[in-house]
Amino acid sequence: MKPALRGLLPRPTARLRLTALYGALFLVAGIVLLVVTYLLVARALPGRSILGPGSHEYRGEDGVIRLDLDSAFVGTLDAEAERQRAVALHELVVQSGIALAATTVVAGVLGWLMAGRVLRPLRGIADAVHRMSADNLHERVARHRRDDEFADLTETVNAMLARLQAGFHAQRRFAANASHELRTPLTVQRSAVEVALADPAPTIESLRRMALRVQASTRQQERLIDSLLTLSTARHTIAEPVPVDLAEATRAALGSLPDSPEVRVASDLGPAWTSGDPDLLERLAANLAENAIRHNHPGGWARVRTFGTPGAAVLEVSNSGPRISPGATPLLFEPFRRQPHSPAATPGFGLGLAIVAAIIDSHRGSLSAEPLTGGGLRIRAELPSSATGRGRQERPP
Repeated sequence: MKPALRGLLPRPTARLRLTALYGALFLVAGIVLLVVTYLLVARALPGRSILGPGSHEYRGEDGVIRLDLDSAFVGTLDAEAERQRAVALHELVVQSGIALAATTVVAGVLGWLMAGRVLRPLRGIADAVHRMSADNLHERVARHRRDDEFADLTETVNAMLARLQAGFHAQRRFAANASHELRTPLTVQRSAVEVALADPAPTIESLRRMALRVQASTRQQERLIDSLLTLSTARHTIAEPVPVDLAEATRAALGSLPDSPEVRVASDLGPAWTSGDPDLLERLAANLAENAIRHNHPGGWARVRTFGTPGAAVLEVSNSGPRISPGATPLLFEPFRRQPHSPAATPGFGLGLAIVAAIIDSHRGSLSAEPLTGGGLRIRAELPSSATGRGRQERPP
């Protein structure tokens, strides 16, 4: 359609389309009714005279009346009956057409009014959503009084706003925590440099100590940036997943971890085939194992298991350690959230389990954490099983 003509036509709103639909349906129903009525009336009206040629007798109050009709007169009666029938049908069509046109216009007006009334809750929802911004995501759309589709739509919109609000708060908290974590090593570096510059006669040893402090702070920044990049990468959906055995990925992850003489680590790695990114799944196992070793106590233990179930590949990591309340376990998977009761000197940024949760989400898996009775934690990661090696997943959970 040309732009000039498009500007002359009204905007095809939902109200206009509903009105046109109501009017069209009413018009079609009226035409069908008119056709049916026409056929019934045409069938009921005689097309010829009921009198034929010959002698006819009729009894009346004055006696018997006898009529003798010839063929010419009967033909005249038939022609008149046909004319009267045609006139009656024509009048029926004309009058019914006028009535149908008038009632169609009335139906269009009523359809316009009813469409506006039906769509009024939708306009209220749209206006409420248009007023939303990052500063008032706590507001919600007023629920429709009737329990209908608009009420369901309102609940859906409110649930979406709640997720957006949680996402905005999480992003703000993440940005604030990341800024704080990045500023800490920068503060250390600046302090070391300022101390060295304030010394009027620095020695090689003092400069060496300053350089070592700056080097350690730089490495801390590199680890934090690597963790942030891994977290960002893990939040994306895997574009081209490949078959991966969690047992092999976990075995490689355990082999890359440094030895921890204070914590006994046991592994029971059975076949557990899934599909995904091999590097991210290895990072998943490494983070869980490292978390179990780091948040432990001297002489503690950690156990890593992999096995396959009929519908999932499971990685389970258990460890001893401090007691954790059940209500605190969901918070462990948030970025920069360190485990409670952990020593302040425990290295890390609180991103290990957040990366684990992001990897599980990107692989469409599930993650659960359960505090152990004597202290410590059991984390269970379940990933969709893969057809590759499914017949070899024979070990029960």
